[in-house]
Amino acid sequence: MSEKDYRQFDRDLTIADLYPDLSPENQKKAEYRLLRYLAVVKEVFEEVCESRPEILTELERRAMLRKERNKSRNGGPSLGTTI
Repeated sequence: MSEKDYRQFDRDLTIADLYPDLSPENQKKAEYRLLRYLAVVKEVFEEVCESRPEILTELERRAMLRKERNKSRNGGPSLGTTI
């Protein structure tokens, strides 16, 4: 994604932005379901943090490698390049 693409996320998104064709009632239902989903994801994350923190370390390492790989594909600095 380019910087221009990321700028669109600088503002708060609403359910209406995500689902403009839904009725207000259905947008409220969608928002409730999204918030409930995020609460479950947070609970899972917190459980993993407490019970198996080594998993997070591995995920962080993979995310950093993926980020560096994407930078090098998009013309940014690669792993061996200093800034």
